[in-house]
Amino acid sequence: MSSTSPRPRNLCYGISVVGLILLVVAILVARNANCSVMWVGSVSCLLVTLFGLVGAGRCAFQRRQLLEEEAAAEFRVSHGANELFDDADEAVRMATRANMQYTKYFVPVITVVIGVLVGIYCLVLWRIWAGTEAFPIAPNPMPMALLCVISWIASLVVWSYFAGASREKGCRWLRPASAWLFFSGLLFLLSAIALFLEYFKKAVDTADITIARFALVALAILSIELVLGFVIEFYRPRMPGEEERPLIESRILSVFTEPGGVARNVAASLDYQFGFQVSEVWFYRFLARTVVPLLALMVVLMLLQTCLIVINTDEQGIHERFGRVVSQEPLTSGLYFKLPWPFARIVRFPVEQVQEVTLGGEHGHGHEEEEDDHHGHSHGPKNKKKHHDVRVILWSVSHSDDDHGENNFIVARRPEGVVNDDGSRAKDDATAYLGLVTAHIPMYFKVKNLYDFAYKHDNSTQILRNLATRELLLYLTSVDMMDVLGQKRLEATRVLKENIQQAADEIGLGVEVLFVSLAGLHPPTEVGPLFDNVVSATEARNEVILLAQTDAVKRVPTARARASQIRNQANAYKHERANVPKAEADRFLGQLKGFNACPEVFKLYSFLDMMTTSGSQSRKYVLSDSLGKEVIQLNLEKKLKSSLLDLNLGDQTSEQ
Repeated sequence: MSSTSPRPRNLCYGISVVGLILLVVAILVARNANCSVMWVGSVSCLLVTLFGLVGAGRCAFQRRQLLEEEAAAEFRVSHGANELFDDADEAVRMATRANMQYTKYFVPVITVVIGVLVGIYCLVLWRIWAGTEAFPIAPNPMPMALLCVISWIASLVVWSYFAGASREKGCRWLRPASAWLFFSGLLFLLSAIALFLEYFKKAVDTADITIARFALVALAILSIELVLGFVIEFYRPRMPGEEERPLIESRILSVFTEPGGVARNVAASLDYQFGFQVSEVWFYRFLARTVVPLLALMVVLMLLQTCLIVINTDEQGIHERFGRVVSQEPLTSGLYFKLPWPFARIVRFPVEQVQEVTLGGEHGHGHEEEEDDHHGHSHGPKNKKKHHDVRVILWSVSHSDDDHGENNFIVARRPEGVVNDDGSRAKDDATAYLGLVTAHIPMYFKVKNLYDFAYKHDNSTQILRNLATRELLLYLTSVDMMDVLGQKRLEATRVLKENIQQAADEIGLGVEVLFVSLAGLHPPTEVGPLFDNVVSATEARNEVILLAQTDAVKRVPTARARASQIRNQANAYKHERANVPKAEADRFLGQLKGFNACPEVFKLYSFLDMMTTSGSQSRKYVLSDSLGKEVIQLNLEKKLKSSLLDLNLGDQTSEQ
């Protein structure tokens, strides 16, 4: 091929067109199939187009320089050497200077700019993905998966052509775009794998985003290489007569995309970077001879390692051989031997661990989200969500940690205000009342039949969650809102557990429901303050009722006792008025008979009786009527009680 042929430029234009077509396909797949991998693939396809245009510009300037040199050589042949016009000949070489400036200034600048922009894109896209809780799934992944496969095959065929064409003279600048074309085809293959997994319901929630993150990391590494390549180019030693290598060419991709073996490409890259023949050093030759057997030995050892499986004490296993279950009887804890991967495997399940599913909104109060293996059980924490620092969360504060809000459930509601005299509610109102409650209900369960749980159902955990949600809806529509939020919550927990267990047993889910917690039930956040007011008013009303009942308890017995006292007093007064006068009359008649019989004795008896009863507390002095004219002086002052000190024994003795 002639050195001035436009073929290298046209090839660069052709690979740019291919990159542009793949870019359109990548954007189509990313938007219609919700494929996250293609957001990385679209950048790779765009770089194919840009690097193809950069290579086309370099080939165009190189061709113009060669044409200019050929014209100058023909001029010297026809006019001979002329020292007068030698300097002028150097001054008019515009194409040579343009080619040199393009390579010296434009290519480094565009390399750094592309590297920085791609790095920023990777950082922004990573932050967006990190803040996204759930990623959409393709509504119909099979057509888009087939389109990705076709694009991968087409890009592989086109890359093979351009990689072979890059060995031609003057087509060296075709290799950067062809290397990125190979990387774009690889991303199309990864997108097809993710879409096929979604179609066959395998790792639906994690396959696409996991592959996309790996692809994004690879793209970020390649963008960093572009920037570092610009810096390294200043300090790299040059070898005389070495082949020009484009600055935009990726050394990482060239290991896999340049024509020839991988070992030879690595050797050429080392020779280019260090400036001397590293591939001729004895140590490198030793590695080249031993690295392949060493890698083969490592692969064999890794395959043999997969023949040994250890099942822990809290686990059970199911043995699969060539994709089929060997025995439905689960394997207990211990060491087991099997065929190497991928011919056989033993899938382990933590059946002794208590697992959790959440009905309603996720709270995340110190809760760690667990990774699901899509067999219906978890393998430990995957990532920690933010949680509230306070232990008490009011009903007016959002309980959810994400932007999707909380799930509301319909619950029955009895009418307010219709209360009988005994405190019970009236039953004559047939109007249906409904309310809303927000639910965060953790349900805990264990696997009791491993085969039924893992193989008879697709995603048994999700099925259990759906069954529990159905039973929750049925139960909430049959009970009163205030009951389930208050005094009958424990009973609701028991009934829900029994209903969910019965529903799971009917379909043979193979689980044992341990506990259903209703502690997370609360009114919707929007009506939380109003509900607090209603609750406060209800509590105030109950307080007034209790105070009235307390006062009634105090006053009713007092009033009854007072009434009984008044009644008894009235009966006593009645009895007194009816019987006392008659008794007095009978006594008077009796006294009259005694008086008539012996008046003197009756008077004396009456006098003595009066002295005995009425004058028992008074002092009495008996005087004899025979004392004559003696004057008796009586000291009527009140004295102490008589004692031995009052006795005048001396006087009495002398008198005696």
